[in-house]
Amino acid sequence: MKDDLYKIGEVATLFNVSVQTLRFYEKIGLFVPATIEKSTGYRYYSWEQFERLRNILFLRDFGLSLKDIKHQLDVEHSAVYKSLLEEYSQTLERRIREDIQLKKYIDRKIENLELARYLPKNKTLFLLFPSLKVLKHDCVIGSRATFKDMQLTIASLISEYHLKAGIESVGQYFKPDALTDELGGLVTRGIFITEEVFTSDTYSIAEEHITTIPKGVYGVMYYQSSTNQSLPFVKKLLSDIRRQSLQPCGDIIRTIVFDLGRGKPTKDGYLACMRVLVKEANGA
Repeated sequence: MKDDLYKIGEVATLFNVSVQTLRFYEKIGLFVPATIEKSTGYRYYSWEQFERLRNILFLRDFGLSLKDIKHQLDVEHSAVYKSLLEEYSQTLERRIREDIQLKKYIDRKIENLELARYLPKNKTLFLLFPSLKVLKHDCVIGSRATFKDMQLTIASLISEYHLKAGIESVGQYFKPDALTDELGGLVTRGIFITEEVFTSDTYSIAEEHITTIPKGVYGVMYYQSSTNQSLPFVKKLLSDIRRQSLQPCGDIIRTIVFDLGRGKPTKDGYLACMRVLVKEANGA
């Protein structure tokens, strides 16, 4: 320290930032030394500058770009400053909404992993499911399609509708009266994305494609096979439903309960769920 001035290394230590960071802030004119000693090139900062640096670091941690931080700190009129704060407040509200959705998604994954320890596999159950808001995309993916085709379709939806990525947030649906193609293979009639991975932009961009999977009692089967091996499970599910004097109502829905991302279904790392809303059969 020199006459109430602090070397760049001392400032870096005080504020837990690197010397390189302070040099970069100087380079872009965001936080410049009070004086630079000509003979040595040493940079010195005044304690009076510390408030500005605290503001810079606070706004940086808040998520503002360095350009926006510089703009805010250079504002001299209260009306402009108020406008900036209102804009940042809206940004924070949007981030909070998205974080709440993300927490719901994580909590659901935890719950699914716990439930999977006790759920019977390859057996038809009748369970009550809550309603589920989704983005629905009609498409036809036949049995000749590859895993690559499915992934490219999902990737295009993420890009088009500003979605976050998430394996368990993606589902497929099938039509009970049009299950197979000419090769006898299972045909996907559409893809849906659950609300947990929506961003604030998704609601406006995809408004006409957002719908709700209804609450109700579903015929359900949990199993550990991929889509191209799912047809026998679908047929068993539908057969068991009719055996109970019930009938399927609407689309058959397939979701991934969890996938540990190992690239292929395994005994412990993958669980899928096939379900369809049921009602009493006519005349039952």
